[in-house]
Amino acid sequence: MFDFRTLEEDKKVLYSTDYYSGEYNHEFYIKKAIDDGSNKPKFYIRAYSRINGELVPQGYIYFYLDYENKTSDFIGVKVLEDFRNLNIGSLLIASWIDLCLNNGFDILGLNKKQRKPFLLYMLKTYGFDVKNKKMYDKRDDIITLCKNTDKEDLSKILIFKSPKHEFNFKHTNIYKSDNYVIRHDYKGLIMLDHIILPLQDSIVNPVEYKLQDYEIAKLKTQMVLSRHKK
Repeated sequence: MFDFRTLEEDKKVLYSTDYYSGEYNHEFYIKKAIDDGSNKPKFYIRAYSRINGELVPQGYIYFYLDYENKTSDFIGVKVLEDFRNLNIGSLLIASWIDLCLNNGFDILGLNKKQRKPFLLYMLKTYGFDVKNKKMYDKRDDIITLCKNTDKEDLSKILIFKSPKHEFNFKHTNIYKSDNYVIRHDYKGLIMLDHIILPLQDSIVNPVEYKLQDYEIAKLKTQMVLSRHKK
């Protein structure tokens, strides 16, 4: 068990040295953010590697914890550009899920401001989803995620059901800062999944992603952790 309450604000504590990605051996630290006055303190799991004698940051995942209700809400994950395509993001997600479930935080959700389509897709592979799956059939703000049949093309391909939501997404910083490509046909594509961005129609029909399938979460988490185990 890890005692989150004993952590001092803005100080990191070594959590694990058990994992690696590519040529890098990781050191994972847990850090508590400075109090923002909420009832859900914010924490980070930060990934580092020792390179030429220096502790070099590689990425992090950050999340809220509610001590009383034993819940945790995913906020986001970031991998620094020099260390991408090593599955560090997925390793961080697996580490967060493993940390929470092993410490009694059994209700896991997503921050309602989550706006990254392929990050939602990754979380769905860990068992997160909307409670009512019929939403995928009825709503007009569905986004279909695809990849190219050419394995060298790493574009994140989106097909929008609604022109309005396509227009809105094209004007976001998320779209402009990543390798998203919007298509209107499926030629040469492999369909991955459907997602709904939680804030696209939040007033009429709020969308809330939570961990729904604990068996998938445990299996995928252990698979990813085992793959990166030293």
